[in-house]
Amino acid sequence: MFKTTTHKIALSVLFIIFSSSVLQAQQKAQQQDSLLTSYLKYIDEADMKKHLSVLASDEYEGRETGEKGQKMAAEYIANRFKELGLTAPVNGSYFQKFELNKTSLAEFRIETLTGEIELSQNEIIVVNPLQGDRNDEEHDIIFAGYGLEEEGGNGYSSYKSIDVKNKIAVIMIGTPKGKESLIPNKEARKSVYLQMGFKSKLAKEKGAKGIIFVSKKSDFKDFDYNYGHYFKDPKWSVPSSESKEKEDKSEFLMALSTTDKLPNLLGYTDKKWKKVFKKWNKKGKGVQEAQAKISSETKIEKVDTENVLGFLEGTDKKEELIVITAHYDHIGIIDGKIYNGADDDGSGTTAVLELAEAFALAKKQGNPSRRSILFMLVTGEEKGLLGSSYYSENPVFPLKNTVSNLNIDMIGRMDKDHKDDPNYVYIIGSTMLSTELHNLSEASAKMYAPNVKLDYTYNDKDDPNRYYYRSDHYNFAKHDIPVIFYFNGVHADYHQHTDEVDKIHFGKMQEITRLVFATAWNLVNREERIKNDN
Repeated sequence: MFKTTTHKIALSVLFIIFSSSVLQAQQKAQQQDSLLTSYLKYIDEADMKKHLSVLASDEYEGRETGEKGQKMAAEYIANRFKELGLTAPVNGSYFQKFELNKTSLAEFRIETLTGEIELSQNEIIVVNPLQGDRNDEEHDIIFAGYGLEEEGGNGYSSYKSIDVKNKIAVIMIGTPKGKESLIPNKEARKSVYLQMGFKSKLAKEKGAKGIIFVSKKSDFKDFDYNYGHYFKDPKWSVPSSESKEKEDKSEFLMALSTTDKLPNLLGYTDKKWKKVFKKWNKKGKGVQEAQAKISSETKIEKVDTENVLGFLEGTDKKEELIVITAHYDHIGIIDGKIYNGADDDGSGTTAVLELAEAFALAKKQGNPSRRSILFMLVTGEEKGLLGSSYYSENPVFPLKNTVSNLNIDMIGRMDKDHKDDPNYVYIIGSTMLSTELHNLSEASAKMYAPNVKLDYTYNDKDDPNRYYYRSDHYNFAKHDIPVIFYFNGVHADYHQHTDEVDKIHFGKMQEITRLVFATAWNLVNREERIKNDN
């Protein structure tokens, strides 16, 4: 009897203790919920419009990396961080300064027996140049038809009767008649850009050291309009990473010219080529190899730039941190027109400023986050994610202590698939490295941003648009740091001088930024660090 009574009392005590613990946990969760909700209101579309109207104004001249407008934007951001009371974490400065190399292709010329093809005459677009300067360097040139092959190599093959090893192949855009399926991707059959990627992969496997593609003049013109500036504009790089890039990247020339230059490239006159090409069309052979002299010259300019960092220290878990990023650079002035980049990425930059304000206010009012937060506006994104790359290689805080990166790039507009519905955001990367991060993101959206649909259309490493690799979160993801990329998709004003403030949907910006705030709040205040499980 005594033992039974004692056992019942012990069970009752345990039940009371357990119930009390559950109650305390519930009360703590409710308190956190109440606090989080109370600070959402400080992310306000009126404030956003105020900041963006400055950063995306003509006065800032398109914020091109290294130029006056980018420096002005950096000062604006740093001054705002100072006003908010954020710590300057780079040896007492808000600026992480570094140097970039700006490399231009000053000359590119191919000379054959029958003439020259020159960059200066707009006769060729060099997509990937040979490394270093060249002066009349001799190369073997070989015609590889359409540069296609049936799987297994037993059927049709452009390479059946030729050897392209260590030679530069001349390849036509398109497919042989009736062989369209040799390019499995239907979109690639219509795209010069996608065909170049598809065909160059096979040519590399065959040992070619370069390709000069030729297309119809109309296709060349379209390619030049859509992609030309990417390849004609200077190439930017962080000097410290250049030697590694050269080790990782085997030399491979890739260029695009027009079909009327094909005879010249192969050392034929136009008249002779017509006869040879007619024979080749019937038998798939009969085109002689040629020799060409290639000259190229590059010019390197040094450019100083800076990331802007503001730090908010946490409490009991302050050694761990999350990094919230956006890029504040854009593409500057082109042909006298200012490209203000209101959406790209003035919208993300403005969102980070609002997030910094809300978290700084919470700390000031006695509600600091448990983990620390680094607010970082990066430069050089438009030049190849260079600001975030530099930080990831030269982190101010150890990457091993970095719990997650939340990256915001273009959240103020709608794409063609949502033209009448602003209540969405593309979520990219949340499932790639951490199931816990994805679940936390979903729960945060459901509770604190129920009107915002999370769209996972582009959340795929193999998505042909490659968005997972195209913004600054990727430089954290490649170091196995879980990431989320918030994005509204591209629109007609993307990388156009018409990307202006008056087209921004500030209500949409506000709701997405509140979603990011809720996700960040839950990340920095949870008990356990999210796990990387992929």
